[in-house]
Amino acid sequence: MTRLILALTLLAPGSALAGKCDALASKADSAKADALVSAYTELMACDKAEAEAAYSEFVRAAEDTDTTVGLAVVAIEAQAYLPVWSMLDDIKDYSQRDAISKAVGDQCKDHPDIVNFLQGAYFGLKNTAFGKWDEALISCESDSLQTFIDNTAAAPPAVTYDEKYNTLLKVLVTRQGPDALPVLQRAAVEAATNGGPFNAIIEKMNDAVVPDELGADIPPEDRKRLEKVLVSVAGAVAPEQAAMVADRLFNAGAEKAAASLLPNIYPDKVQSDGSLLYGVAAIENCDNQAYIHYAAVTEPAKRWSIMADVEAPARGAKQRLKCATDGSWPVIATSEPVASEADLMIWITDVQKQWENKGNSVKVRQEKGIALN
Repeated sequence: MTRLILALTLLAPGSALAGKCDALASKADSAKADALVSAYTELMACDKAEAEAAYSEFVRAAEDTDTTVGLAVVAIEAQAYLPVWSMLDDIKDYSQRDAISKAVGDQCKDHPDIVNFLQGAYFGLKNTAFGKWDEALISCESDSLQTFIDNTAAAPPAVTYDEKYNTLLKVLVTRQGPDALPVLQRAAVEAATNGGPFNAIIEKMNDAVVPDELGADIPPEDRKRLEKVLVSVAGAVAPEQAAMVADRLFNAGAEKAAASLLPNIYPDKVQSDGSLLYGVAAIENCDNQAYIHYAAVTEPAKRWSIMADVEAPARGAKQRLKCATDGSWPVIATSEPVASEADLMIWITDVQKQWENKGNSVKVRQEKGIALN
């Protein structure tokens, strides 16, 4: 009997504490609004493990966003991150989920522990779960969070696509707009080196300068910033990536900037004076005869295509056939720079064979070179 009484005495304080905490946990069934948050605060102080286990019940009892966010802040300040991280998984309404996420981020100024919570989410959550907290990452006003986003974005993973990292890029661009370009520049160069998501980063550069207003034009100063950054990236990466950047610039109407990258795209074809070498040919043809007038073209990497500037001088060669071509002489040019005159001869020999295969008797003549300024 004495041993039993002693055992009950030892258990009594713990049992009393457990009972007190259980009573607080049961308030998830009855308390509302601020009272619900207060009850959860007391439960967290009473027993953190029990509070973490009961978190989802309290969230289900919350009837508005303010109460839900209040519960989240209590858990975050107690460093009970896990139940809060998974909280949004149970909310099927996207607009409600985004509203709660944003509202948590809005609390950063008054509750700096939220910054650690959001940073931890990048490492602690999988792709889709992390993406649900994007609104919080965007709305959280914190210099330390911005530094974390900048540094993490500038060190991309060594895979061509990573959903979590892509979410971080979206957050960076939404928070910073055109001011995100320097970080994206660092990220692009690193991704080109380590096999990372180079294309996704280049895409986000364009997103960074696109205005929020639907249909609005990119401001000229931001367009120039983007072009400058893209040209800088192309100068620091391999020819394959430089070509992709140049294509993007050309398609965006920045032909001059795109052309300036040709030496980066074809580094082994740049001539000793820094120019590029092309070939152009104008073809007389009539009565199953063809006379190919070809010339070497030097160009200072100012044109994405040389055709507009070489057609007239190529057709200016002296006519050699006694019959007349029906219409203008067709003019063709090498699709990209060539490394040497020898490569030019290989190209023109192929052109000659093509015309011979059409049943023509073909002659070839090299004309005076064309130097474009």
